[in-house]
Amino acid sequence: MELNTYQLLYIQTVYDYFRENLQWPTYRQVRRIHLNHRDFRVLDVAKSIEGNPARHFPQNLDDPAAITLKEIHHLPEAEQDLADLLRLINYSVEKYLTEDKDGVRVTSEEVSQNLHFDEATSRKMFQLLGLTRGIFGSSSNSLDYKTWSFEVSDSAIEYQDLKTIDDYFERRDEWIQSFQQASGYAGAGSIVSQQYDTSALAMKKRIAPEVINAISDPKIKQICMELNDTPTQNVLSIAQSLGEALQWTLWFRAQQTGTSITVRNIRLSKLLDEAINHPYYKSNAAIRFLKDFRDSFLKTGYDMVRHDPAYIPDIVVLNPAIDALEHVLRETFPM
Repeated sequence: MELNTYQLLYIQTVYDYFRENLQWPTYRQVRRIHLNHRDFRVLDVAKSIEGNPARHFPQNLDDPAAITLKEIHHLPEAEQDLADLLRLINYSVEKYLTEDKDGVRVTSEEVSQNLHFDEATSRKMFQLLGLTRGIFGSSSNSLDYKTWSFEVSDSAIEYQDLKTIDDYFERRDEWIQSFQQASGYAGAGSIVSQQYDTSALAMKKRIAPEVINAISDPKIKQICMELNDTPTQNVLSIAQSLGEALQWTLWFRAQQTGTSITVRNIRLSKLLDEAINHPYYKSNAAIRFLKDFRDSFLKTGYDMVRHDPAYIPDIVVLNPAIDALEHVLRETFPM
């Protein structure tokens, strides 16, 4: 993959920020770093990189900047991080084979002890693991990634005895190809992995704890807590929780503002129309988010519910919807 000057600048900036702050920057933060380059249009640059998730999913400046392991592999200073990631993958595969049971999990505590990762390395490794495919299933982590755990996926056996990160890329591509052939559907790779590494941003966006703590309605609070706890791979469950959380939030708001809708005929589409046409909220952002839900998210949810094989999205498709829900919750239950 040949990269031009601005593509390399984008990758370098994203990864430098990650190494310094132990979290991925937003597109806006990347752009701010390069304000002196007036023609550096960060979203266009990201979308121009072959295999970058920004080419396939809607992006805005406040989304985390998308990057892949193959892009990171171009940076000499990433060599040690990728070597540590390879050690983590090999450790996970070996543990899966040795324990030979369902639900083999790897934790930050054991990795720090057995692989001698310091705290910063451990925090980086979990986020880099989010760029891999076929290594892990369900996962959980603290907001700062100081503690985390994940379940080793059955498909991890495809990654035995890796010697280099290039071995990982080769095995990953072979695994995706074999899955596609077995399924008889050329696009099936999108169901389990996409034919590119998803960004760290394949890690699920979570509703902030302070937002959940401010929710006074116990039903809505419970749905949001369950949404946060749902593993990233359960995209359908996350979509259903999103719809339920929004529906009951709008019903809560409708009762405050006055509505002709009754509890017997509550439907999310009807609540959305009323919230938009007879604004429940004053901010333009909230109304825009509600329009996005009505015009885009409901269609996405319908496609998933009927299991359309042409469109089973990765979590990155739902992350903007979770952001939107969080904004609506903030306005409904001000802190």
